[in-house]
Amino acid sequence: MRIGTLGLCALTFAFGGSTVAAAATDVVWSSDPAVSKASLTVPYLFLSKINATIPIESGTVVTTDESTTPLLVDLRFASAALTTGDPKRDADLRSDKFFDVARYPTILFASEQIVETNAGTFSVKGSLTMNGATRSILLEGRSLPEQRDADGKRHVRYEATGSFRRSDFGMTYARGIVGNDIALDVVIEAIN
Repeated sequence: MRIGTLGLCALTFAFGGSTVAAAATDVVWSSDPAVSKASLTVPYLFLSKINATIPIESGTVVTTDESTTPLLVDLRFASAALTTGDPKRDADLRSDKFFDVARYPTILFASEQIVETNAGTFSVKGSLTMNGATRSILLEGRSLPEQRDADGKRHVRYEATGSFRRSDFGMTYARGIVGNDIALDVVIEAIN
């Protein structure tokens, strides 16, 4: 059973560590920052939606050698690089009205419990830390089959969805204009 190892990994990451302790038989994957990202979708004026992208600047996924289902997922999102494609809106979202990136330039996610729900699918309960607040979040995920590139490196793609309330993280500006429930889609391209 890997509860001790996984708990240590989660604590190490949550307190700013970058070293992941894994059992000798575990495989440690690193996210590719060029293609790993989170997408946020929020209702706007009850008629449309705003879509934003936040890159994953670093991430670790731990699996066994026999399965791509994660045992542990730790992610660091670059909230200061949030983009919607509209520079004025991006500046507003990065301000202290919303993500306050001057004070909180990163968002952290640390898995606490992962349950395989089917072959290639799983649920991840974890902690999302944003704007100085930490809240629990549940993600439903899936892994795509492992591939090898021309250099022989192993690649696995993970996709997960969930949601959170922005008010839980102190983002209460523009209520009635911007929705409170935010849909979250995460894509991790992991390399070993």
